[in-house]
Amino acid sequence: MILKDTDAKSVHLVELASLLSKPSVPADKQALIERELKFMRAGMKGESESAYDIDFYSGPSKNRIVIHDLRLEHNGRVAQIDHLILNRLLEVYVLETKHFTEGVSINEQGEFSIWFGGKPRGIPSPLEQNDRHIEVLKDVFKTIQMPTRMGFRLQPSFESLVLVSKNARIGRPTAFKTDRVLKSDQLETWIEKSAETGSALILAKIVSLETLAEIGRQLVALHKPLVPDYKAKFGITEEMLRPVAPPPVVVPTPIPAPAPACEISAEAPIAPAVEAAQTKLTSSKLAQKLGIKTSELIERLVALGLLELREGKTFITAKGKEAGGEFRVSPKFGPYFLWPEGLGVSYCKNHRPCYSSGSIFSRNT
Repeated sequence: MILKDTDAKSVHLVELASLLSKPSVPADKQALIERELKFMRAGMKGESESAYDIDFYSGPSKNRIVIHDLRLEHNGRVAQIDHLILNRLLEVYVLETKHFTEGVSINEQGEFSIWFGGKPRGIPSPLEQNDRHIEVLKDVFKTIQMPTRMGFRLQPSFESLVLVSKNARIGRPTAFKTDRVLKSDQLETWIEKSAETGSALILAKIVSLETLAEIGRQLVALHKPLVPDYKAKFGITEEMLRPVAPPPVVVPTPIPAPAPACEISAEAPIAPAVEAAQTKLTSSKLAQKLGIKTSELIERLVALGLLELREGKTFITAKGKEAGGEFRVSPKFGPYFLWPEGLGVSYCKNHRPCYSSGSIFSRNT
């Protein structure tokens, strides 16, 4: 009977992957996260392989209960038990799973080494680790209800086993006893041999499957799943998790379309000439340059509003002054007007400045 399956660890994988995806997390911390992910995936694979072999035989059994992934806290101590099998004889098999990809080696002193990249690497003894879990489990059993015989409380017995992958190689010493380290597919054979060598007196404390299940449910009720704080574990601050501001987008300044050429209207004002850049000519000189008579030029200037006639005399207007025209008096020649040489600069009908293709005073305009 299976009372508890392995806790889903997908939420932990998602959280680690999320931290790893943050570009602002320093490279050294990203390396630690990648290592954590690697070990977690390897552990999950090993637990899954062992769980399959355990469930294959013990799952349908009417004489055993199975609890996967049991985490107990008691008096400040913690036991993280990968798998637990409890039978009707109150024999408790505490199983520690290790996924050694390239195998494990044990020396004469009971020291463990794993192979990583073809080189040995020392690790803590999983046997010692499991023995510590059993010490916590013994104390926990004292706190739950147990069946009695003749007024005496029945006590469980404990067996520590380390399961490795069925494909892993195990280097065993000759002096140090390593029979408690076995491949996951050898577990059922080991349990059956252990039962054959047991004392007949142990049958006196056999319990029913219902009683066995009640003991198991009490243990499952004490399960406290681990809620890791990966930010604290890897020293990741909130500032590291803030999104990186994107670079500012440079919007090119639009180039205005050139103003369309337009015809000059007699009603349109003339653009002021740039005095500093142009030479000024008298009306006669300007008419000569344009190839027209002076009288014709005066008529056109009057039509454009640069000059005006009052009482038979010609006067320069404010518009004429804006266009750069000037009124002068010569002691020798009398009054005259000066005009910018480039008087062809004008305003269009829409009051936008533009340049005509030719002089506004040509004979064809």
